[in-house]
Amino acid sequence: MSLLKEFLSHVGEGYLLLDREGKILLANEFLTKRELIRKDFEGKPYYECLNNLSLISCLAEALSERKEKVCQFLHEDKEYSVYVFVGQELSVARFSDITELKRYERSRREFVANVSHELKTPVAVLKSLLETLYEEEDREDKKALLEKAIRRIEGMERLIEDLLVLTKLESGEERLKRQEVELKSLVREVFEFLEEKARERSVELIEEVKEDFKLLADEDKMFLLLKNLVDNAIKYNMEGGKVFVRAYTSGRHAVLEVEDTGTGIPKEHIPFIFERFYRVDPSRSREMGGTGLGLSIVKHIALSHGGRVEVESREGMGSTFRVYLPLE
Repeated sequence: MSLLKEFLSHVGEGYLLLDREGKILLANEFLTKRELIRKDFEGKPYYECLNNLSLISCLAEALSERKEKVCQFLHEDKEYSVYVFVGQELSVARFSDITELKRYERSRREFVANVSHELKTPVAVLKSLLETLYEEEDREDKKALLEKAIRRIEGMERLIEDLLVLTKLESGEERLKRQEVELKSLVREVFEFLEEKARERSVELIEEVKEDFKLLADEDKMFLLLKNLVDNAIKYNMEGGKVFVRAYTSGRHAVLEVEDTGTGIPKEHIPFIFERFYRVDPSRSREMGGTGLGLSIVKHIALSHGGRVEVESREGMGSTFRVYLPLE
């Protein structure tokens, strides 16, 4: 233990070791210097020695449920992330100072939000001018060029709107308006919104949701989540393919499932598809007019509701996206 103590005193992260009863066996200097823990901690229960209530709650939850947990908390103007591993005889909590990382993330979000807001008005004005020129133009060759320009501007508008939505979701400042949502009706609204796009690609939209299936969620956010998933399923489907939307319960979660008969996702791409601007096939995405933000928006809407999103896919066999949302 003395060698371990010596080693941990030189690392740039905090470490806390607990026995099965939750008594402290070891805490390194990272924790004591930052006053996250009392100096006379040895052999005492963690809840008597730690100086942060959020941290105590995190450890208590991990130890009571006997499972790994990751939490973030604020202590004396510093932000920390703690990963708790719970073993049979020994539990370990690893602490990282994420103050600079959080500051960088906030600066990035503010920059993206400000740029998006600044671009929104001139892009709208430019679109209006192009539409006016299109209406007044008689020559078909010039009208074709103007129509192409308008489509590009519309793509910019979608990108700006998606960036603003994603920035709000990532910041955690977006307030959820939770209410009882009738999912069958919402899915039908999404299908109506995307009906023309599906018809252009001869893709059949199939809704398999029970009449009485309800969610406690933000209806606007759920519409956006389903719209992005179904839109993706249409875009990357085969000509004449199908898109299925289902809903069911699994344990303590409601599960929304969107399945397509499309090209599928190569397995090496699956870990990255929920990252902003990541594209499996960039050339096809440009052709279809995607912003590269849809799945990232889906992920953050699920997270904001306390849920998660998963994907199951085989190349050439289609993909199935599942969104898990807490029932309570």
